[in-house]
This record gives sequence, C-alpha cells and structure tokens, in this order.
Amino acid sequence: MKLSPDWVVGFVDGEGCFHVSIQRHPSMAIGYQVLPEFVVVQHRRDIQVLYALKRFFRCGVVRPNHEDRYAYRVRRLECLERICDFFLQHPLKTRKNIEMRRFRKIVLLMKKGRHRTREGLLEIIEIAAQMNSANRPALEQIRQELLAG
Repeated sequence: MKLSPDWVVGFVDGEGCFHVSIQRHPSMAIGYQVLPEFVVVQHRRDIQVLYALKRFFRCGVVRPNHEDRYAYRVRRLECLERICDFFLQHPLKTRKNIEMRRFRKIVLLMKKGRHRTREGLLEIIEIAAQMNSANRPALEQIRQELLAG
C-alpha cells in the first residue's frame, strides 16, 4: 500500500493524535519525564494502514493497543520532529493542525534539553495543558509541585 501525502493528511486529521504526558520519574534530575507521542489507532482488520504509515514516515512501531485495536506509535524525538515537519509542509485541515503546532513546540523544546530544567518543564506544562484537556488536572498538580519546590 503506497500512501500519498494528501491521503496521510486526511487520515491523520480523522484518526491521529498528538499527545504529551508528563510522569513522575525519580531517577530524572528534575523528577519528571516528558513523553511526547504521535499515535494512530485502528481495528486489527485495518492494521495494514498502520504498517503503511510506519513505512511512509520511516519510523515508529505497530503494537496491540486494546482488545482488537492496534496502534502506530512514534516516540523518538527525531522521528516526531520529522512527522511535524511533514505536517508543516502538508497542513492538517482541522483543529488538529493547532495541536500539532503545540506538540512541535514541545518537541523542539525537548530537543534543546529544556525538559531537563524547572523553567523549561513549566513551559512544556503550559503548552501541554492547552493540548490535552483530559490531562489538565495532573499537569496543574505537577506545575504546583514545581513552583513549590
């Protein structure tokens, strides 16, 4: 299956997700780990699409997700940067374009090592809170802990 850039844009607009989580990680200098991730989930009957995306972007993994669902996941910063660059050249048409741009800011901050500093992590939390509404309470708690410490 050969994918065109326009097809990838439309498909990711409907099925893709740019997600950033921040988790406690005591062995990290700042005490937290930033985990950016690009994900596309499909029913196992359409797993060939996930493998086609993996070939298209030349990175990532396809793994079981939940029950009869599989996910194409990308976590390596270099690959995430390449995916964001693709979507800058071939813009997403929905609000997901704004999410991707926020996600890209976080990836670029991480590339500069800003996630390893208190100030940088606070900046990343601010951006991530605008993206992931379900994570806002957890992000706010981390922000409060960083400000208190």
